Amino acid sequence: MLLALALVLVTAGVSAQTIEKPSVTGKTSFAVIIDNHTLEKCAPQVAEYKKTIEGEGLPTFVVSSKWESPEQVKQVLEKLYKENNLEGVVFIGEIPVAMVMKAQFMTSAYKMDERKFPLEEVAVPTDRFYDDFDLKFNKIADSTKGLHHFYELAPDSTPYIECDIYSARIVGQKSNGCSCKQIAAYLEKAVREHKSGNKFDQFTSYTGEGSYSNSITAWKAEQEIVNEQFPGVFKKEGEARYLRYSMADYMKPYVIKELRRPELDFMVFHEHGDWFRMYLSGNPGEQEPVGYLKNYLRVMARRNPARAKARAEELGLDSTWYADYNTPESIKADSLLDINTGIVLEDVNNIAPNARMVVFDACYNGDFRNPEFIAGKFIMSKGSCVVGFANSVNVLQDKSAFDLMGLLGNGVRVGLWAQHINILESHLFGDPTFHFAANPGDEDLNSVLTIKDNAYWASRLDDKNPEVQNMAEIKLFEGNYPGISDILLKKFKESPYAIVRYNSMHLLEKIGDKNYWEVLKLATTDHFEFIRRIAVTRMGQVGAEEFLPYIVAAYENDRHATRIVFDASGALVCFDKDAASDAINNYFQDRHFYNADKDRAELLKLVEDNPSAESIKSILDKDKKGWRISYIQFMRNRPYHQNLTECLKVLEDPDDDVFVRTVMAEALAWWELSYRKQEIIDSCKKLLADPSTPDQMKPALISAVTRLSSKK
Repeated sequence: MLLALALVLVTAGVSAQTIEKPSVTGKTSFAVIIDNHTLEKCAPQVAEYKKTIEGEGLPTFVVSSKWESPEQVKQVLEKLYKENNLEGVVFIGEIPVAMVMKAQFMTSAYKMDERKFPLEEVAVPTDRFYDDFDLKFNKIADSTKGLHHFYELAPDSTPYIECDIYSARIVGQKSNGCSCKQIAAYLEKAVREHKSGNKFDQFTSYTGEGSYSNSITAWKAEQEIVNEQFPGVFKKEGEARYLRYSMADYMKPYVIKELRRPELDFMVFHEHGDWFRMYLSGNPGEQEPVGYLKNYLRVMARRNPARAKARAEELGLDSTWYADYNTPESIKADSLLDINTGIVLEDVNNIAPNARMVVFDACYNGDFRNPEFIAGKFIMSKGSCVVGFANSVNVLQDKSAFDLMGLLGNGVRVGLWAQHINILESHLFGDPTFHFAANPGDEDLNSVLTIKDNAYWASRLDDKNPEVQNMAEIKLFEGNYPGISDILLKKFKESPYAIVRYNSMHLLEKIGDKNYWEVLKLATTDHFEFIRRIAVTRMGQVGAEEFLPYIVAAYENDRHATRIVFDASGALVCFDKDAASDAINNYFQDRHFYNADKDRAELLKLVEDNPSAESIKSILDKDKKGWRISYIQFMRNRPYHQNLTECLKVLEDPDDDVFVRTVMAEALAWWELSYRKQEIIDSCKKLLADPSTPDQMKPALISAVTRLSSKK
């Protein structure tokens, strides 16, 4: 049973907090964190929202204050978690934003240079500050700007994300007018959707130009996965739709038509994005090559006429192709062409999206440091959209966008779903307690997902629902269940479900033992393209030469899979050149298929042109400080295992530049999967034990040891 809290809580040195207690009891609880002004203006809507959630059996606290710092908010959440088994929170209105530095390794792709750009631009806005209580942060002094508070992840912090609760934000959008009126209208919409009894049976996926390297193989694989996650759901034509940028010159009208469908439940966008735009299509160069080239050169000329002239000459064209670049007519025409290739902020209110939930598998669509952003505009529109899941910074293309999605079809609250798939940049916008209706007689998975008993979850490993199997694996992994590695290996080998095999591989990656290496080898021939793609990428990050034959085979056997070829090419350069060449020659030794000699030569040239030799040469040259820094930082993305011995000499050299050595420690901390990571740990520990090691280096050394020693 939940414990009662006092109505007013006053903490020394901060504003008083008013706490409205739940009117029901339950096994877990939920919190609304809201600022005083917004609560005053939206009191009836907040009360109805609370009543609705409690009507579904989830006790709800409403905590209001003039919030002055993220620490103040987090103290409340930790107290509710310890005393009232808090499962999640929604932040409504003016709630402080934690802007985090030195945690880019927790993002999927973000790599801005934190030393070169202003804090406001380079820090990652993230609510992991609030929902993962094990992460430790140090406040950056005198850095607060309005609601934005700046922190560094502590060097000795837990180096992985494992959220204790789920979180979401509801914020007004600047161009929509009064924030409180927007929030009031949104809460009324959320209540309507809670009461609608709507089931998950209408799904649309859109893949934009440039996503997954435009690979048809990668696009096709999603259709297979969705049918695993929602078995028997999509029985009629049009209930599950898969759209792609290449289906028309401009797909924007078709995407808008989908978003406006009154019955649409869920839509996922795989696309490039920014806080103000969704990039749906490229310019139709193949269909209109002349018009495309003129537009291309005119746009370039407006930015840099000299560059446009040089590019035209490269293409064998003269200035007549772009001479009209500054005329009102051409500026208008190019603007219209550009706006047809994407959805911008100004479009969203008119679209009024009806998809109840939208996943933005894109960069920056959830960048809530801005006064308005794409995901925020979607949920604040007059349509039926109530939840957006989006990223606050840029995001990796080779990242799973389908994890545990089948749970949503079983009536699971979106917060409980998101809690287990969060990265530093991913965020829910809207009501995290929203859920689709479960089928009559179905098990209440919302209650099930809050269970933390290992014995219980061990009994669910072979559940008829593959997503419950996945949750069982996750819960046992989080609970340090004995023998979990062997269980994951067995599930990967035996499961008929691609979603279970991928989940097993993903969890084994966090363990990083011999079973993980075995799974990587098996994964290169898995039926599911995404598993094959991730396997070759990770083999390069591990760097053990026993993987080379598998990478070469994957490159050759999957020539039709653009993204796999791309990732295999990147993996091959992470190995010794001679070893890679031997693996290539061994593979082709007895193979005489059409173009075998050409393919062999192509791969050998790839290895011969390996940039690692030039990289280490520049790193060792003390007269090239600028280039040294660039090459060292590049190794965060590309671990040249064959150069580690030389890199460690730089790290340990007392006569070398301290800044260069510090940057080296920071870069090597990213080699979390490397088969040589123990050498890095030993080197960093030796330096930390040496009293002559400069203090400037120690935070980077501590962080490297912490990250490389972690098992999760």
